[in-house]
Amino acid sequence: MELELAVSKKFDAILDRVKEPQSELTLAELGLVKKLTYFEADRTIVAHMNFAPENPASCPACFITTDMMKDSIERDLRAAILEDFPGWTVTFA
Repeated sequence: MELELAVSKKFDAILDRVKEPQSELTLAELGLVKKLTYFEADRTIVAHMNFAPENPASCPACFITTDMMKDSIERDLRAAILEDFPGWTVTFA
């Protein structure tokens, strides 16, 4: 089933306005979201993120910083999605 054009446009607009805090580039520019899955029946949106695999053994400090960055991006993305889809549930995969 193909996504409604209005929903697809909302998703594109969300990815164009949410920025990664360090670079100030949008999630669309960085390709940090593989896809957004929309389940209208249970009012859920799943954001499939495109983060690199983590290796905490290589640099523990880098792992912590990266984890904090991911949390910030997910928080900002969730807030932006809920602006356009109030009352929905947003999860991350």
